[in-house]
Amino acid sequence: MTLRRYIVIKPDGAEGDEFEVDLPPEVPDFTHHPVTKEPCRRVLESPTLTIKYGEAAMKQGLSDKRLARAGFQRLEKDGKGGWNKLN
Repeated sequence: MTLRRYIVIKPDGAEGDEFEVDLPPEVPDFTHHPVTKEPCRRVLESPTLTIKYGEAAMKQGLSDKRLARAGFQRLEKDGKGGWNKLN
């Protein structure tokens, strides 16, 4: 789902409060606030890319090889209240 930011338009034309909504891409943009029914417009932003701290970067940083080289051990819960060593 896409996180969309909107800004409320006051009766005098000034910008009011901002709000965010998590919507599927196929849903059209709001023209009115879903709760207060005030007119609103979407705030257009550049796409957000999480490269440095994204999921792939974290997985690579926590690989078994890198953990062992740094002197750490990888443990996993066994479901019985204990831990099992993986590397």
